[in-house]
Amino acid sequence: MTAQQEPWHDEGRAQRYARWRRISSWMVYAPFARKIVECLAPLPGDATIVDLGTGPGLFPIELSKLWPQAKIIGVDPSSEMLNIARNNADEAGVSSFDTKVGTAEEIPIESNSVDLVVTQSSLHEWENPQKGLSEIFRVLKPGGSLILKDYNRAWLSDWKRKLFGFFHHLDMFKFTFEEVAGLLRGAGFGEIKGEGRGLQFFVQARKR
Repeated sequence: MTAQQEPWHDEGRAQRYARWRRISSWMVYAPFARKIVECLAPLPGDATIVDLGTGPGLFPIELSKLWPQAKIIGVDPSSEMLNIARNNADEAGVSSFDTKVGTAEEIPIESNSVDLVVTQSSLHEWENPQKGLSEIFRVLKPGGSLILKDYNRAWLSDWKRKLFGFFHHLDMFKFTFEEVAGLLRGAGFGEIKGEGRGLQFFVQARKR
């Protein structure tokens, strides 16, 4: 299953998920957006940013507050989610937001056309992570960046596995920072850095 694909084609489930994510937006999306700005050199005024696995489009709203001139494209497999994302962007007054139906493995964007790709908590749901990272490499301009965050398998000690196993499926803890760095190198990325500790790892990579 690709990022947010199967469950969100049902309109009711998509709406419920979007409402829950809106409640947690200030805690999840806003800090991630600020961290991205801190990590990157200033983007050009006409930068193109892709939010891969955009869901209800709340993260692009936070990015637009920090990069108001940037064009942001939300890519998601679910047309229902993208309808919600467009409505959320309209309500927030974000005019430079577009949406495209697509997956990590098939991003419907021209090669060498994107300054930044961001994706949060979706890597573990991609059908083919290596192909997805290669697709990101394809759409990025030379010198463009990928910033990725996902659940960190290295964080799961035995007692955490037992505790979290009572409440959640642990399938989301699929990768470690080192494993993702290896996949990124295989896709052609250089200058790979980030943080491999904690509940989620944070990875930054650059297309040479």
